[in-house]
Amino acid sequence: MKYFVTGEKNVGKTYLVEKIKPLVNVKGFETRFEPEGQRLFLHFLNGLSFMIGERNSGRLRIIEEGFKEAARELGTMEIPESCFLIMDEIGFLEEESPEFQQAVVAAIRRSKNCICILRKGNYSFIDHLKRSMGIRSVELTVDNRDEILNGLLREVEKERTDTSSPGGDEGI
Repeated sequence: MKYFVTGEKNVGKTYLVEKIKPLVNVKGFETRFEPEGQRLFLHFLNGLSFMIGERNSGRLRIIEEGFKEAARELGTMEIPESCFLIMDEIGFLEEESPEFQQAVVAAIRRSKNCICILRKGNYSFIDHLKRSMGIRSVELTVDNRDEILNGLLREVEKERTDTSSPGGDEGI
């Protein structure tokens, strides 16, 4: 199960991820601004964080070293079949980091299950992901968000029941 989810700002994309995370083992990252809204961090779900953007005169600029460190972390991350890869969110700053782009593509390819939140807009890297990865893409709206959430929850439950327990049932 692999999905790209996009939609307008504040429509509930991260809400979907937050509803799914407690139900499965997760790996991946979330991007969040600090409370003051000046610095953007990429927080890995294992606890590591890297500053990837900073506002300068109102414009968000890339912090290349943060993206390089994040690319190394994502590139070496083990993603067992039993885990869901969560990437919340891929946006416009990634356009300026080829290393991070490569790490994203490689992580998606080596994951069995993935939910990747994509910023809505015209971005070459996001367009490349949508065209080349063969992953279902869903546009979340206020009108369809409950339906999409319920569909994803059904898919997650199906995936959980299809995954055999470690060690199987043999010998019982």
